[in-house]
Amino acid sequence: MNVLVIAPHPDDETIGCGGSLCLHAQNGDRVTAVFLTSGELGLKKLPRAEAWRIRESEARAAGKILGLAELSFLRQPDWMLGDQIAAAAAALRPILKREMPALIYLPHPADGHPDHQATWPVLRLGLKRSGFATPKLRAYEVWTPLAQFDGVQDISAVMSRKLRALRAHRSQLNDFDYERALRGLNKYRGALAIKSRYAEVFQNLYI
Repeated sequence: MNVLVIAPHPDDETIGCGGSLCLHAQNGDRVTAVFLTSGELGLKKLPRAEAWRIRESEARAAGKILGLAELSFLRQPDWMLGDQIAAAAAALRPILKREMPALIYLPHPADGHPDHQATWPVLRLGLKRSGFATPKLRAYEVWTPLAQFDGVQDISAVMSRKLRALRAHRSQLNDFDYERALRGLNKYRGALAIKSRYAEVFQNLYI
C-alpha cells in the first residue's frame, strides 16, 4: 500500500503520526511525505534559504528514522499557506498522481495553526483533479487535540523511534518542549483510547 503524509511544516509528520508511519514502513508499505512549507519562520532570524536548508535537512534525518521512502518540499510560504491554496494544490497534484496513495495523513481541519487548517482545502483541491480514486484520509493532531476521533493506533512498540525522529528536528526544540507534549499526549491517548502505553488517534475525513 502507498501511504502519503502531508505535513504543513517539518516536524508535523513526526508529532502527528510518526508512530503510525513507522508501523506502515515496518509492514512493507511505501511511505512518502510532502512538506507544504519548509517552516522558515521557525528560524526567522536566518535568511530564508538557510532556514529551508536546515529544516529540510532535519526532515530528511527524521524521515530515515521513520522509514520514509521519499520526501518532497513544496516551499509554500510559512504561516501564509491559506493565501496559496490554488498554488499549493497545483504543486501537490503531480505528487498525488505519482504516488497514487491509498491512505493520506494530514492535520485535522480545526488544528490551531493556520497552515494546518489550510492543508485540508489544499488537499481537497488537489484531489479534485488527480484522476484516481479518493484515498482514505486520516487527520492527525499537533497543536490542538482532537475533540472527537474514530481511529486509534497503538504505537508503544515504536515510541522510541518516534522520539528519536522528533529529536532530529533539533532546531525546533529550544522554544517548545515538543518531546514532553508528544510523550504526554500519546501516553494519555494510550491510557484512555486503547489501554496501551502510547497511542495516536485520528479523525477520518471524507470529501
